Amino acid sequence: MALLVTDQGEIDSLRTLLNSTHEIPRNLVLKLYTSNTTPAESDVPSTANYFEPYNASNSSGYGSAPTTGYPEVENNRTEENQDFEQGYGILLNGNRWSIATTVSAVATTNATGTSGTYQIAVDSAADIKKGDYAEGAGIPTNTYVVDIQGTDLELSQQLTAALSTTAVSFGRGRSTASYPEKVFTFTSAAGSVYGYFLARANNMPEAVKGVVDAGAAAADTQIAKTGTKGVIGYDYINLLDVDIVTAISAGVSGTFEIAVASGANIVAGQRVSGTGIAAGTTVVGVSGTAIYLSKALTGAASGDATFKVNVAEDLTPGMAVSQTATPNGIAANTVIVGIDYKTVTGEIGPRVYLSEVLVDNIQVSNGNDQVKFDFSKVTAASHGLNVGDVIYIAQGTTSTIAAAHYTVDTTADANTFTTTPALQGTGDVTLYDSIFFAERFTNGPYAIQNNGDQIKVTLNVSLD
Repeated sequence: MALLVTDQGEIDSLRTLLNSTHEIPRNLVLKLYTSNTTPAESDVPSTANYFEPYNASNSSGYGSAPTTGYPEVENNRTEENQDFEQGYGILLNGNRWSIATTVSAVATTNATGTSGTYQIAVDSAADIKKGDYAEGAGIPTNTYVVDIQGTDLELSQQLTAALSTTAVSFGRGRSTASYPEKVFTFTSAAGSVYGYFLARANNMPEAVKGVVDAGAAAADTQIAKTGTKGVIGYDYINLLDVDIVTAISAGVSGTFEIAVASGANIVAGQRVSGTGIAAGTTVVGVSGTAIYLSKALTGAASGDATFKVNVAEDLTPGMAVSQTATPNGIAANTVIVGIDYKTVTGEIGPRVYLSEVLVDNIQVSNGNDQVKFDFSKVTAASHGLNVGDVIYIAQGTTSTIAAAHYTVDTTADANTFTTTPALQGTGDVTLYDSIFFAERFTNGPYAIQNNGDQIKVTLNVSLD
């Protein structure tokens, strides 16, 4: 049985999805589509679906700038990873969403059903959504809609009495986010606009986004970890915890800086401990042998400073896991399914969870303490992407990748990036905005024929 998401949980989920809390890195962009598409939960972008009104042909125009007045993204932020000027659509501000739970019924319709069952048939399912509370004679308190198939509804609790053309109300408890009206104004014909969708903002340029085979996947440099340990039959391994120890040469109480004998391999984000260093302190910056700290020194710093290397930070779920040593403790087709990036108290180092249980012990005394991690990178010239961007990667003309929704994990340079979950496979790929929400116009499509034609959109997102 699926978990019930409470009203508070729905509100928090919407706040997170829509970036109302600013805890995730990207706002959403409102976009129009000119493909004859009726949104479905399994939809993904492609050359045939959800292309934007770049031209008046009602076919994909990706690869060149719009000729229709379809707007470039405005209101970019000054931060480097908030510059979306190469994208198109209307950038939304996450904290302008109004999010609340409906406290009264939205729709009322007659229903029939048999006592002791979970099913009812309604005259009309219009305006009824999964998760709506159902209220009426014969329906227990706090019963909600689990599934909708046409006019047949499945409820979360059994009927306590038969329903025969019984009035039932729906909609209380529905959590909805609303956004102020946004207007698209065109400068020339743009074909027929069938609906709109929301995508996470990114800065892919015209030469990349939606252009078939604009990217290529290839194996990236293999990562090898030594000193790992694992027990046969367990579904995780522990990485070796690595410390960097260096002498402190200066550190004044109340300041946020220490000087050390060597700054080699010390980087921002590492935990640091030592005399005079507050518990939970991390490195925020390094300049030669000067180390800048997240907390003020509690006393004069002296002796040795111990820095904890984040040994798991270059790993991510989806990476293929293997060994070439004998005995080989890693089962075939094993991938990472989870990571404890920080060491669990009392253990030797961070845990890496695996899709398959270990088939032999992994330890130094066995001579098989090296574990290897493989993944693919994408090359796309001047891709414009930043760590945290969310995109859809589709197979190109020839490709062995799994087409899916990915988050950018690293950007080694302006032309390459890796993803989480880790991409596997090789060949051509096509990069798209990833669709978060979509709706077809009820009375559409709307033909855009003249300079000054407008489409106005008021957004309402409900959890079902």
